[in-house]
Amino acid sequence: MLALVAQLLAGGDTLSARAESLLAQGKLPEARRIAEQLVRAHPHEAAPHLLLGRVWYAWPVIGRYTALAQFDSAARVAPLDPEPLYWRMKVGLFLGLDEGEAIARKALLRLFELDPDYRDTWALFRSLYLSDDVCRRADTALARHGAAPASLAHRAELALRLGEWTRADSLLERLRPPRTDVAAQLYVIRALAAFGGGQDAAGYAWYDSALASADRDSAGALWRDVEPIASPAEVARYDSTPPEQRRQFFERFWSPRDPDLLTLQNERIAEHYRRLAYVRRQFPLTHPLAWSIRSPIGRSLAASYAREAQQDSIAAALGPLTEPAERAEVSRRSRAMPGSIETLGSAASRAGLRPQGIVWLRQGPPEIYDGLWFYQTPLGQVWLAVFDQGNGGVAPSSAPDFPPLGGRSPMHQRLVVERMVWLFQHDRTALPAPLEARAWYAFFMGHVPGTTAVYAKAIPETAAAALWDDSGAEAARTNGVGLLSLMVPPGTYRFGLDVDSAGVLGRARQELGVPAFSETALALSSLVLVPGDSVGDQEGMLAAMPADLVYPAGRPLAAYAEIYGLRGDATGRARYRVEYTFAPLRALPRRLLGGSHEVRLAFTREAPARGVMPERLVLEAGRLEPGRYRVSVAVTDLATDVKTTTVALDIAVH
Repeated sequence: MLALVAQLLAGGDTLSARAESLLAQGKLPEARRIAEQLVRAHPHEAAPHLLLGRVWYAWPVIGRYTALAQFDSAARVAPLDPEPLYWRMKVGLFLGLDEGEAIARKALLRLFELDPDYRDTWALFRSLYLSDDVCRRADTALARHGAAPASLAHRAELALRLGEWTRADSLLERLRPPRTDVAAQLYVIRALAAFGGGQDAAGYAWYDSALASADRDSAGALWRDVEPIASPAEVARYDSTPPEQRRQFFERFWSPRDPDLLTLQNERIAEHYRRLAYVRRQFPLTHPLAWSIRSPIGRSLAASYAREAQQDSIAAALGPLTEPAERAEVSRRSRAMPGSIETLGSAASRAGLRPQGIVWLRQGPPEIYDGLWFYQTPLGQVWLAVFDQGNGGVAPSSAPDFPPLGGRSPMHQRLVVERMVWLFQHDRTALPAPLEARAWYAFFMGHVPGTTAVYAKAIPETAAAALWDDSGAEAARTNGVGLLSLMVPPGTYRFGLDVDSAGVLGRARQELGVPAFSETALALSSLVLVPGDSVGDQEGMLAAMPADLVYPAGRPLAAYAEIYGLRGDATGRARYRVEYTFAPLRALPRRLLGGSHEVRLAFTREAPARGVMPERLVLEAGRLEPGRYRVSVAVTDLATDVKTTTVALDIAVH
């Protein structure tokens, strides 16, 4: 014992190193004995108390409150050392619930007075519930450091949470130039301040600066702000994106979300950041350290409870199901839906928001009646009951002025499930687009090998069009008046079309399959129909084709298409059969309705074999009676007996 005391007095550093080694190895009793001896020998030094506190912090099940006492002792003897406060904060985070959060918050506020950029304190502070009062207290603590870069950056972020856009920008104005490792984060904050203050031009400029620094965004500021609206595929894609490709990732993330292709800026970015500022103030997690949020087991149980609550809510909205088969179907459908609820809950937890905040961020402001949220989706209307108990949530509900739906069949259940899933898995703009955007599309072999030319003409004729691939990359974009043309490799794309009439916008988004054409495989281009008695070349015919596909009765009709891949015989000539069909579109047989009749035309043609063969026809005046028709063309290569048909074109003759 006397030897140990002598060692304590002469070699405290050696004992401390030994205790640190034992702690790292998980040999807690041995480390604790040495740490306690060091505390007894040096009660007025912070290091022994800090060491013993860390041992107790690592002790299984128990030990956190004992650790807290040791960290408090270390803080008393070294009031200017931030390390005891850091560990005190960690104890609070471990304890969780409201008590632990209060412990952590108090330690963090004191830490900010000592060092505004100590370790990961700012990231941990963000994870707590930040009321306006807490934000102002943190701002006061950070203000002690004057123009220190970390202090200015953190105070600007606090100003944003308080909705003080001008002050946030003023604080950041003093940060020139920012460090490269935090540049993206600061530029994002400046963009948010500008968007929040209605200075969109400045917001776009700052956001572009943030994108330019995306490869050095070690804090993940750009991704943290958009992850709550990302699709599962986008989350997976970001996880596999190397730093040098992050700018490209974010450009692809935003491009398909552009709500107005006719403008230079992407209004969805400004809209998103305004929504983000709103939901951070209105729907923060009020109990972020609750077990159901921070524990994997707690999150799993919370998801299970959400499933049960959701099933009960759906059953209440739809009415009781008495048949065993119906009950089984309800159970199956309810189990199919919680994936979206769990995804919503996980996204909300990571973003520090209640689930209703994620819905608002994705879908925009709802219509609210009698406390219920209402959204109109492409699949139908959805009513949500929003509750704020605990960390809040959402569940389906019936309309406030409408009784529970009759029938209560599995079909009703399926519809409710599909609409809720759509609501939680998609995001959209609230930018008005009241015009109906209508257009026809035509496909021809591209001038560049391996490409397809896509043509479109819209109503109204001032329009912009874009094609995006599965990754969100913009494959082609164009705008103008009249005929629009794009050239892309064949494949499946997301097609965007926006039209404008006197400043009023129309918008259409859909999946578009672009066919492949070659000079070696039999295929037909799209059919072009023009009022007139002569057939011109491809470009001239496309430009003259009416956008509304309405043709005057009593006038000739000129048709143009291209045949690809016809085979030649031994003499180098191609023989093929062409069939035109003008089929009336009507719901009842002609004998009951009268009106137009079907027109069929067939020709056998022969010409020198070429990879691209123009097909032309003039239908004389009067052959088509007034009415609506579905027009198609079929070609049979007589050398191979292979047949191909164009995509049908629906027209009106008035």
